[in-house]
Amino acid sequence: MTDSGSAGNGQRARLDVSRLGGAQLATIAVIALSLPAGAVAVFGFDADRGTTADAVSTLFFLAIVVLLSTPWWPLDSLSGRTTMDRVQSMCFLWFGLTFTTHLTWELFWLLLHDPIVRSPDAAWAYLWWMYIDGGDLRYATADPTLVTQEILSVLNGVVGFTGLFVWWRSRGRSPVATLLLMATAVVHLYSTSVYFGSEIFDGFPNVETASFVDLWIKFLLLNGLWLVMPWVVLWWGWKTLQRQWTP
Repeated sequence: MTDSGSAGNGQRARLDVSRLGGAQLATIAVIALSLPAGAVAVFGFDADRGTTADAVSTLFFLAIVVLLSTPWWPLDSLSGRTTMDRVQSMCFLWFGLTFTTHLTWELFWLLLHDPIVRSPDAAWAYLWWMYIDGGDLRYATADPTLVTQEILSVLNGVVGFTGLFVWWRSRGRSPVATLLLMATAVVHLYSTSVYFGSEIFDGFPNVETASFVDLWIKFLLLNGLWLVMPWVVLWWGWKTLQRQWTP
């Protein structure tokens, strides 16, 4: 009976792991494909661009929240994991998400912002105009402060992936990797605070405040993740350094 029960628990745990991995992959796919899908809907099927942008932004935000929540799901396979284990999993999901964003959406905006601004009705540029329309018109003017912030974000992505590579090479034993990843969190706090403050204290001239999605989803909640997750990363990093520095 005991052997039978243990076998059953093991099967459930393996099934949980499979389901968790599948859910994470599906959520990552939603995040990665939501912007191109929005462009296809508007330019391939004549969907309303404003409604589509709102739907994609909401889906994008919810998918990120779901992805970051997966280490905390009440699954049998996760029951033996400590809080630190779960926080680390959450942080590494975040690292993959944010560093990839820096080196794709933000990097290409830096390189192509003039053509993007001149092409609001082009399908390829709609990947950025979904956010620019109502979310933040500063991306249509490319003011020097925003350009500087985006350069900092791209460099932060390079530092972050360097940290992940060092972490992988050291199998999680390198304090240098941890410090690099913590450094990206500090940069996120700084750049996002400036990004928010420069718009809020100026009275939201570039955000459509009459729209709930534009103000709360696109601008505040979506960008707000870059003010919340850095604190989680810093807590994880401090605890990890204590372990790495302990003889």
